[in-house]
Amino acid sequence: MVFQCGSSSRVRQGADLVLLSLLFLFPLSSSAHASSPDGIPLDAAALTQMEQRAEAAQPRDQCYMFTQVLHGLTELAGRQFAAGDDTDAATTLDRINVVAAKVQQTSSANAKRLKNAEMLLDYTTRRLTDMAHIVSGSERAVMQTTLQHVDRVHTQLLAMVFAR
Repeated sequence: MVFQCGSSSRVRQGADLVLLSLLFLFPLSSSAHASSPDGIPLDAAALTQMEQRAEAAQPRDQCYMFTQVLHGLTELAGRQFAAGDDTDAATTLDRINVVAAKVQQTSSANAKRLKNAEMLLDYTTRRLTDMAHIVSGSERAVMQTTLQHVDRVHTQLLAMVFAR
């Protein structure tokens, strides 16, 4: 089969369109969608262990590690809300606020994997936004406060990424 210059251009545009469509359908890597690298949802005990490892890690590694904990806690809160465990979910939201503060404290321009942390935090913020739309009235205020806090941390990380 012989392609002319004009049709070759159209074939490439079609391939670019398919690639662009896939990027919109799958904006983050699969690790951003899972609570753990293995894709297994983490429980509160596993997330506590991850948080302890993040606290003991080198300062340059802590920001990303705390962001992973924050993501896991968000997924845990989502599962708790879905199961109707509003009390446990409220406790998890409190932990999200504490870990978000740790992300903010450990974020710096020389942190490793800052872009990865920002991308994961972007996904986490969107998940919290989705949850805020479905939580009951009694939990809505706590969820909004948590969402605002995490959004501020995300904005700070985004500014650092673009400052590089």
